[in-house]
Amino acid sequence: MSTTSSEPGPERKLPDPAICRAKRAGFGDYADCLVHLPVECGYALRFGEGYFCQHPQRADIIARTKIR
Repeated sequence: MSTTSSEPGPERKLPDPAICRAKRAGFGDYADCLVHLPVECGYALRFGEGYFCQHPQRADIIARTKIR
């Protein structure tokens, strides 16, 4: 099963800059993944009830998320 965006068009898989969304977790260099079904992403790390984003470009992902 693949993760799709809410945008029409071809199916997209994570990690994908058009789909990825994250916010700072509030401690260290950690970021909370905000994507639906992040378990399908190789950079998602399960932690408690959610997932951390470990993508090497997570700072860019956070910045793009803030813009939207």
